[in-house]
This record gives sequence, structure tokens and C-alpha cells, in this order.
Amino acid sequence: MVSHVLVAVDGSSHADRAVEFAAEFAVKYEADLTILNVVSYASTVPLALGAYAELEGLYAESRSVLQTAGEKIIESAAKKARRLGVGKVSTAVELGSPAQTICETAKEIEADVVVMGRRGLGDFSGLFLGSVTHKVAHTADCTVITVK
Repeated sequence: MVSHVLVAVDGSSHADRAVEFAAEFAVKYEADLTILNVVSYASTVPLALGAYAELEGLYAESRSVLQTAGEKIIESAAKKARRLGVGKVSTAVELGSPAQTICETAKEIEADVVVMGRRGLGDFSGLFLGSVTHKVAHTADCTVITVK
């Protein structure tokens, strides 16, 4: 039985398709849907600029910008999910390692299924399966569905 679906989004076209799939899946099983965006520690400031960024206070500013972007991404996804008929939609933006945070969130909310795009906006977009999706698929305690 499926009662809770988690969909991880990053604003990519693969994530948009994952939202559509997750919403249809949640409607079919009358499940709750949680939409998650993870602001990566690594995406805040390039490592080479770390010392300068820390001195200039750029970490806080870039995290704030990424947090705001994440909120826009999940709100758009939530509107789409509601339009597709999902009854209960929750949203969250978290700061952390994307794969680890997705798995931890899935465990915390007792998700039965995690839905993700095959690839996202990461640096390795040319790989067949995105590195975050690959890690989640191999470490999550629940079923992981990847959407093309």
C-alpha cells in the first residue's frame, strides 16, 4: 500500500516530469505528496573562492538566493500537483547533501516511494543516470522511481 510519495525537484525538465508522474501516482493511490528541493552545500560557492567568500559573507547571501529559488521551484511543483488532483501536498526546502537529505527526508516522513528525474541540473548532466539519483536509488530505504 502506498500512502506517502516524496518527489525531489531541482527545476530541471526531468524534475518537472517527475512531479507529473508523482502526482498521478499519488492520485491513483490516494497518497500524500511531499515535494522537496535540496540546496546543496556544494552549490553555494565554488571551493576555490571559499576563503574570499567567507570573508565577504557570500555564503549566507548565495544560500539565501538558492533558498528563494528552491521555494519558487517547489511552489510551482505544488501548484501542478494540486491541478493534477493531489489532495494533500506538502513542500520543503532543505540545506544539505542532496542524496543524503532526500533519503533522510524519505525516512522521516515515512515515504513509501521516492520519485526523481533521471538527471537534474548537476555538473554531471551528461551521465546516463544523475549522480544524486544514482545515490538515492542505492541508499534509500524505500522504492525509488526514476522518470525520464
